Amino acid sequence: MKRTRININFLSSCQLILILLFCFILQLSVQGVVYVNKNAAGANNGNSWADAYTTIQAGINDADVADEEVWVAQGTYPEAITMLSGAKLYGGFNGTETSRSQRNWTTNITTIDGSTARGGLPAYHTVTMDSITSCTIDGFTITGGNANGPTEPYDINGGGIYCVNLNNTNSIVNNIISGNSATYCGGILCYYSSITITNNKISGNSAIDDGGGIGCSNSSSTINNNTISGNSATDCAGGISCWQSSDTIMKNTIIENSASNAGGGIYCDNSSDCIIMNNIILENSAYEGGGIECTYSSPTIINNTISLNSANNNGGGIYCGYSSPTIKNTIFYNNNKYDIFEQDANTDPFVSYNDFYGNIDGCYYDEGITPYTSVSAMDSAIPECSNDIGLNPLFVSDTIIVGTWTANAVYHSNTFHSILTNSSASWTNDSLTKKLINPDTSQNKQFVIVSNTKTTIIVWGNITSIAHTGDTYKIFDYHLQSTSPCIDAGCLISGLTEDFEGDPRPFNGTSQIRGDGSDYDIGADEYNHSVGVNNWILYE
Repeated sequence: MKRTRININFLSSCQLILILLFCFILQLSVQGVVYVNKNAAGANNGNSWADAYTTIQAGINDADVADEEVWVAQGTYPEAITMLSGAKLYGGFNGTETSRSQRNWTTNITTIDGSTARGGLPAYHTVTMDSITSCTIDGFTITGGNANGPTEPYDINGGGIYCVNLNNTNSIVNNIISGNSATYCGGILCYYSSITITNNKISGNSAIDDGGGIGCSNSSSTINNNTISGNSATDCAGGISCWQSSDTIMKNTIIENSASNAGGGIYCDNSSDCIIMNNIILENSAYEGGGIECTYSSPTIINNTISLNSANNNGGGIYCGYSSPTIKNTIFYNNNKYDIFEQDANTDPFVSYNDFYGNIDGCYYDEGITPYTSVSAMDSAIPECSNDIGLNPLFVSDTIIVGTWTANAVYHSNTFHSILTNSSASWTNDSLTKKLINPDTSQNKQFVIVSNTKTTIIVWGNITSIAHTGDTYKIFDYHLQSTSPCIDAGCLISGLTEDFEGDPRPFNGTSQIRGDGSDYDIGADEYNHSVGVNNWILYE
């Protein structure tokens, strides 16, 4: 009897092991991995790093099970790819990982280069995402596309990534999208799409017409927490173009984009009632509408910091034509050609609880006729304007000590980064990440800091013509000082619960009653004294 009981227990243990093993194998088949490594010398069947496919497209084509992941090892892949439904494409591996959490896409640079993919000519699109679902592209440098073909719309839109008929199950995450061009929409095209575009660096792309960085048409995409810098368009929308769209544009740094005509940073046209919130919109330029241009559209523009934007003609901050945008809780700081410019009597922005400061031309130009240099006069005379202030917002930048470079800037074309050196500095590693730097204080240009060591700073873009040995620099920080008049001076924005970096809104930052009493701050930053300014200026 005793022996029988032992045998039964033994059989039960074996059965349990078999069941667990079967479940494990089943899980691998549902959530398996296809491997890609351009240098793999094995069977090239995608089953392991040793036997990896050598092209990304082969890996995508083999990802035929729902949610199957394609892992791509570092290196440059000279191809253009077409994504398929369900494929989850991840770059940034060194070719030894056993878990996706082990990858590092910033160190293990994985580039999809479409510059020779069309029979030795640039691909019209380096990445194509057309009528698919549940697709992700994450951790790549995407470059070399040029949508300059003869046929509309396919081969003249979206040099970097071509997105058409996509729902919100698709996403573009953690990529560098740079060095692409098109007739329209150089970096990314979103056409009849509601894709999520998050945590990307979209820099140095261009369009002959509209949308140097991103172009959205008939879309409702979410553009969140990206750096959109140094893009250009010959006509409109250096940074982001929205046409008949209802996109949500939030928590982005939109900097140093340009358009020869209109909308250096953002261009909203033809019933584009977008939500533009919690962004830093900085040093963009255009003939009119340096920061934002609204035509025949009524976007909601709330809790942004719009600074140092310029226009050759009208509206350094925001230009409005035949539009009635809602503009609230936004800081306008040192723009030119008026912070807000109304084209005519058919244009009536609703402007309240904003801070206007430092525009040498004036804060408001009403109906193309009447300029205002005083905020109080503006609010008194214009029915749509109320509860605005005209005080120095007192950014943390105002307290920061400048320094001097001890070497010329060095540019690395494979990463699109420049390295700046001050050998006498003693910064804490990565304490400056996502801040901004003016690398030569004799001019006004600022650049986004990618990372830093004790003595070096890495920024986006090629700034070798700007930063030289002996040049004086200044680090900028658009957080609010504890004494800022923008703290608690805004109004309640229903549903807005975070600032540009995820800190909670509202926060009671002062004992004084300001704004409408809801404790919302004006600008992209919500001052939180429990965090404190000291955490933001460790590099002084």
